[in-house]
Order: sequence, then C-alpha cells, then structure tokens
Amino acid sequence: MKSTPRCLSCYIDDIAGALDLLDAPAKDKTLVLKKSLAYMGEHLDDNAPPSYTITNLHRILKRTLGMNMPFAKQRRVCLNAGIAVAATVRRRAARLSGLARFRFLVRWAVAANSLDFRTAGAGYGLSKESVQKTMDSYFARGMAVDHSAKLYAAARSARRVVYIPDNVGEIALDGLLVSLLRSLGAEVTVPMRGGPITSDAVMADALAAGMDTAASRVILAGPDTLGISFREMSKELSGALRAADLIIAKGQANYYVLSEVAARYPGAAIACLFTAKCGIVWKAFGCSGKSSIAAVIKKGGRS
Repeated sequence: MKSTPRCLSCYIDDIAGALDLLDAPAKDKTLVLKKSLAYMGEHLDDNAPPSYTITNLHRILKRTLGMNMPFAKQRRVCLNAGIAVAATVRRRAARLSGLARFRFLVRWAVAANSLDFRTAGAGYGLSKESVQKTMDSYFARGMAVDHSAKLYAAARSARRVVYIPDNVGEIALDGLLVSLLRSLGAEVTVPMRGGPITSDAVMADALAAGMDTAASRVILAGPDTLGISFREMSKELSGALRAADLIIAKGQANYYVLSEVAARYPGAAIACLFTAKCGIVWKAFGCSGKSSIAAVIKKGGRS
C-alpha cells in the first residue's frame, strides 16, 4: 500500500503522541516537531509505503532527543506481559491438534498485534494490566478476515518459511506459531530489526522470548525500520525471501510493504497477520474499526 494524503494526519498524531510520553525538555520536543514537519514538506514520497515515512520521523526523534531506545519502560512491560500470556496460550494449545491448533495460534498471534503501542494502535500509555485485557479482547472478538485454513495448507507444503515479526509485546506469541510451523517440516527463518523504532521488536527481544529456540534461525533484517524496508534490508533477509515458499508477515507496516512487492516473489505464498488500524486498509479488506486480519494476499507455487 502506498502513502496517500490521508496518511499525513496519522504521521503527525503518531510523532506528537510519542513526544507526550517521553521525558525531555519542551523546547526539544518542539524541535522534533519542527524537524518532522520540515522533513515531510521536503521528502514525502507517495510511491513509498507509509511505514518508510514513519521510520524517518522516529529517527528524527531519536537523533534530536539523543535517545537510542525510546519507550524502554513500555517495551519491557509489553515484552514481559507477552511472555506471561504465551505461557498460558501454550498450555491451551497443547490440547488441540491439526488445523484447530494452527488457527488457535494464528488468532493469538493476531490478537497480540494489538500491542503496537503507537497511537495508531493501542496507544503509548499501555500498562501491564491493560496488556492482558487488550489481547484477551481482541482474541474474543474473532477475525474479520480468516484465511487460516488456506495458510495452514500452504504451511504444510512449505519447505522454507520466512516469518517476519512486528511488535515487542507479541514476539513470544509469534514464537508459538513459529514452533508449530517447524513441526510441520519447514525451515523457519525469523528476521529481527537491528534497532528500535517505537514498539518494533529487536534481536534482544527475540532472544528474551526464546525465538532462537523456536526458529530454525534468527537473522538481522536490517537497521531500525518500522516493519521491514526493501530499501534497507540486509542481504541475508533478501536471500531468505527469494528462497522462501511461504512468507508470513506480522503487522500493518509489513502489510503496507508486502502488498506492494508481492510480485517480486512469484514462488512464495504471502500471508499477513495483523490488527488493521487504518481506514484505507479497512476498505481493502471490507471491514471497519480495529479489525483482526489473517489474510493470504498471494498464492504460491514454484515451477
């Protein structure tokens, strides 16, 4: 999905919401806003996904405020709560088998995507108590789009899977689904961002949640980007995507990107698991309000 003029208000709301929560002098926060507005005035690219612009705005924030890891407290809260929820979900999943177990873990992986603590998601003010409530409520409401049966069929025939995580709070739930994908016979590669942008999970979060055990291999996706970036991805990720039979991407930012570049991977099925938080995305999927999506956006099939 490419950027549209309607994205502008979300860009501004996102960076302003981030600044509200950070401990920095008012003059420095004002400077971040000025630099952000100047950047948008000069560099908005309507041929690029919205996530590319948001990445650069948060890089401006980090450089201007001298913060390598903004929202460190919120990130810890979400990570620890996600790990605790995953332990319960693992026990419940053990009672299920086949498609029922797969769909159950897909639903939880999508429900956990609500823990994007940007203002476009649950908001920057998440508390530990609200993390559990947020995930429970999204799981209970069910799926607006549920292609989990199609995804299960693709997963059973896949030899090489790339599973692209999103937020720090959901990484432990992703690990449960990654483990199941491996049990179906696939080699599963998980690419992690090389630095933090808002709530996106990084390598340290993956290791803390045990992803190095769940996955066949955990690699570096690239630098500090919101979702993956096809302008800045690592050679290792580029190679893994070209070799993949199945690409599963978490989060709306990764949907933005993969919906634009899916044709580059003719042999791979592509699925996106995320909480839709945008009117343009709602229209694309025929839903409204913050909606849970598990969509196969491209069929696979190698010659």
